Amino acid sequence: MHALAGRVLLTVAVIAVVLALAAIVAGPVEATKVIRNKTFKNFRLPEGACDRVYEDCTFTGGGPRRAVLQIDRAAHHITFRDCLIKSGPWNGISINDHLGNIHDITFKKCRIRPQKRMGFECTSRPVHDTAGYHGIKIIRCTFDPQGSEAISFDGGPGCVDNRVSGTLIRGAGTNKAFPWGQGFELNGITRFRFVNNTIYQTRSSLLNLQMHSDVDCGWTFTGNRLDASKHRQKVPMEANAQVVCGKGIHGGKFHDNVIIADRPGGGVAWFGDCHDMDWRRNRWRDKRRGMWDDPFLEMGSSGNLF
Repeated sequence: MHALAGRVLLTVAVIAVVLALAAIVAGPVEATKVIRNKTFKNFRLPEGACDRVYEDCTFTGGGPRRAVLQIDRAAHHITFRDCLIKSGPWNGISINDHLGNIHDITFKKCRIRPQKRMGFECTSRPVHDTAGYHGIKIIRCTFDPQGSEAISFDGGPGCVDNRVSGTLIRGAGTNKAFPWGQGFELNGITRFRFVNNTIYQTRSSLLNLQMHSDVDCGWTFTGNRLDASKHRQKVPMEANAQVVCGKGIHGGKFHDNVIIADRPGGGVAWFGDCHDMDWRRNRWRDKRRGMWDDPFLEMGSSGNLF
């Protein structure tokens, strides 16, 4: 009996030592702070904010060049869940990164009401080959028709591993004071995922895709419905605006998407100086048929698969 008790005590002591060592290696665990059912006016995320969840919150305000919800200082691991971004005089949400000081920011099941300019704009300055924002996610959100572009990700190749999934864009380009009226913009960044989203008719192209170097973009576009025949805004599509517009793209996989063009807009797609893209297994549709439902390639585009 004494020997058995001694072995039990020894086992307990060993387990305690192992757990203590594991805690030392892992370091202290930051508790996630949850903020619920609050209304914020002219909200600017504090410097160094991390491990926070804003749930069922409402954001209002904004200014002539200030978003309703502004993130322009170092922050990481922040989630906005089931939040409402009310209409403002500029952007709904702005993320302004500096060499990767903002990362792992998630918007999940949020509603972005019409803004005078963009619904969501994410930038990184200076543009850099190896540094930039990452882990920015928009998941199952809804964007009402926006004044300019609904969603824009802009930066250099150092901005990586960001995504938009399960999101609905109901229109864009309702404010003709801004020249950009596209639904979704991807400009210069790499390793992006755009999956299972829906975009309705916009003033300009539903997708505005651009790269500015010959690196493989590493983009994945799959399971999306780009439908210019769904009209949820009064401002019509421009006659020369294709559903998909791409320039300077190298590489990328674009599979299992439905692309629907419709009057008064242009055809399904235009690509300039694009190379080695893979656009197989997509459905290109336009009731006007002919050149309208065929992707058009210019400016020396080569090596692309359709």
